[in-house]
Amino acid sequence: MSHSDSPLILYDISSPLRPRSYAPNPSKARLALSFKHVPFKTCWVDLLDIPKVRQDLKCPATRKLDDGSDYYTLPMLQDHSGNIIGDSFDIANYLEDAYPRSGGCLFPVNSTRTGLDYESAHRNTAFHAPLSLNEGKKNEAYAIFNTHVDATFSANMLLFGYYLPFEPDSAEAAKAQMVQRAHLSSWEDINIQGEARAGLMVAFKESLASLAQPFTVNESGPYLEGKEANYADLIVGGWLNMLSIIMPKDEWEEFRSWYGGALARLHDALQEDCFVCT
Repeated sequence: MSHSDSPLILYDISSPLRPRSYAPNPSKARLALSFKHVPFKTCWVDLLDIPKVRQDLKCPATRKLDDGSDYYTLPMLQDHSGNIIGDSFDIANYLEDAYPRSGGCLFPVNSTRTGLDYESAHRNTAFHAPLSLNEGKKNEAYAIFNTHVDATFSANMLLFGYYLPFEPDSAEAAKAQMVQRAHLSSWEDINIQGEARAGLMVAFKESLASLAQPFTVNESGPYLEGKEANYADLIVGGWLNMLSIIMPKDEWEEFRSWYGGALARLHDALQEDCFVCT
């Protein structure tokens, strides 16, 4: 098989749920591939193996941890020529450039730019793994939107991190790694229950309100610009995909009712229209 005939390869984080993808950034890439109708296959990588896989493919880390060490994460996309794209936003730009007439348009030139001015109250929060910036790159407005969306959801991950779907064989080591990176004393530090959890859920709802509001602007919905999605919708959709998997069932059902169901409609539409697992 020649390079031109070989499928693209998406490197995604392995879990017992595969072929279901759960992590937000790989989900953004998967949504973009499906939205563009670009065939691909998935290479599943255990969390603990990601550094070696990226290093073997000569794909440098795009972020650093707060101790200055490289933060190796996924997704990566390998194209027909063997080139590696190692960031979800770069993958979206690559797909739009390489497949301009396939599927939908991720960055429409006639966009109303609805929602792209969203600003997160958590934008300046110090995370142990700094947010992806991609400022100064092509389609920069979407890159900035991506950073703000990531900040909002990341700031509320204390609620749901305990439910991440680790591979059984490496679960304890993966948890230990996350505990060390996040400067926790133990994994149970993020097992938030009772009144404390209820309070955090209220805060989560409040922090998402200004992000959900633009999804109510176009009555033809469910996307920011009405019936046609763009990459901004997929950015939010990547996070919603994860929440739909890791949130306790009763909390997910509660979440779906927030903001008149605007984010639930977005999630459902993306799942139906372009979330394809291979």
